[in-house]
Amino acid sequence: MALGGHTKVTRFQPLRVLLAGRDRRYIRVTSFLLEQRGFVVRSAKPDDAADAAHRHRADVVLLEGDRLRTDAARRAAAIAALNPNTHVILMVDSTPPGPTGVTMLTKWAEFDELVEEIEACTQTDGAAILPAEDGAA
Repeated sequence: MALGGHTKVTRFQPLRVLLAGRDRRYIRVTSFLLEQRGFVVRSAKPDDAADAAHRHRADVVLLEGDRLRTDAARRAAAIAALNPNTHVILMVDSTPPGPTGVTMLTKWAEFDELVEEIEACTQTDGAAILPAEDGAA
């Protein structure tokens, strides 16, 4: 079974996602959609992202980086230092160039692309997954 592409998987535990940003509309919409897909979602202000990721044991942090990408890159580094098993995806208004070593996605891109990126970055660290049964979401 290939883990890439459109293979359905069921996790032993739902992924914990932290949304860190100032765009309240984006946070509300993305939280709702991720929760519909079975993710456990929390939100925080960007300045509190590292502590919130640690407190909520986030698997993935979606960090808004629309203003100064250097600030977002520093926040991503702080998250990684405090939470070495947490993956950071920088959500931006427009695509790269940006900091190297940081996954970047366009904030209002296709939602399926975001879900695939969340799944892909967490599958690289040996997360336990099982094939979903037919008809399972």
